[in-house]
Amino acid sequence: MTNTLQPSTTSPPHQTEVLARLKHLPLYRAALQNLPEKTDWADVPFLSRERLTQAFEAGELAHPDAVRVHLTPHPGGSWLPEYATRADIDAHGRAAASALARAGVRPTDHVQIAFGYHRFAGGWIMQDGLELLGAKTLPFGPGESEAQLEAIQKLGVRVLVSAPSFAQRLGEAGARVELLISSGEPLTSIVGRRERVEAALGGVALDAYASSEAGMMALETPEKNGLRVLEDWVYLEVIDPETGAALPEGERGELVVTHLCKQAMPLLRFRTGDLTRLERRADGVYLPGGVFGNVGGMLKAKGVKLFPREVAFWLAGHGLDHTQHTLRLWSQAGADRLGLTVRGNPSADLDALRADFQRRFALRLDALEISEDHEGQGVVDGRE
Repeated sequence: MTNTLQPSTTSPPHQTEVLARLKHLPLYRAALQNLPEKTDWADVPFLSRERLTQAFEAGELAHPDAVRVHLTPHPGGSWLPEYATRADIDAHGRAAASALARAGVRPTDHVQIAFGYHRFAGGWIMQDGLELLGAKTLPFGPGESEAQLEAIQKLGVRVLVSAPSFAQRLGEAGARVELLISSGEPLTSIVGRRERVEAALGGVALDAYASSEAGMMALETPEKNGLRVLEDWVYLEVIDPETGAALPEGERGELVVTHLCKQAMPLLRFRTGDLTRLERRADGVYLPGGVFGNVGGMLKAKGVKLFPREVAFWLAGHGLDHTQHTLRLWSQAGADRLGLTVRGNPSADLDALRADFQRRFALRLDALEISEDHEGQGVVDGRE
């Protein structure tokens, strides 16, 4: 049961050792040098993408023992290098292998990975753990639907690793696999999407959360009761994106990640910008609803935080065109008003949608319209 009285962050295991090791790296030297030996975890500065960019430009990211370098896309069309030592690759692989085994992947399986293996991390994030687990891993890469389908059928591939949209297309073309490890796009955070993908493939679809900067961080188990965190690899927190304060368990906020043992470019309280909830249970730490949006463009309406990306996921779950919607805010009699217009079937049940919106976001819609030809404008904030 979720304890809503406790913050989602206490401190990571071996906090003192982690800080003592990282304070000697150029990336953290200035930020950590004045921290006392015994410091509250909440006083440890956050790491931002802007700080990583500065460190790259200053030549502070490279590690002398690195054996692999991936490039990570960053906002604005730029990129940053991600360094990993042999020990980093092995540590990530061990943590990922354990998570994949809990998800139902077996050493005897043929596993086909439909993520890229070029300059970005992509399929490598999954490859490390699958190889250590002993699975027969096919690093296929993206696209080539016909060739992917042929390989699945001729090799008897039991496990597919793919974005859910591509997996569904393969299933509709005739692919059948027992298990899908899904990443790269929302799965569990869009209502009904898992069911559609599973119907197409004829198997079970499980959600994974990973990033180029951090590697695999959480993966569902067949119980489908949330994404279980790889606690021997990362320490996760959820914070208020405005104040940076730790949020009580179960409250949605920004995900923050810390590497526990990485040597090259370890992340220390890195603000991912991703929106999630966190629960600590008897058997581990979970992201119960996966990642369901991004904190970018956060609004406050009627005193409640509203994340536009989360609204888009909600629309997609109701079969509405989340790419063509307008979220409008205006003032009336000194109070906020909220309206939503979206492209879709005008015969939809508006009362049911309003009720579900209020349950999901704790906000009442003052106006809701569904139009077959609406051209979305994103967020239009007309408040004075």
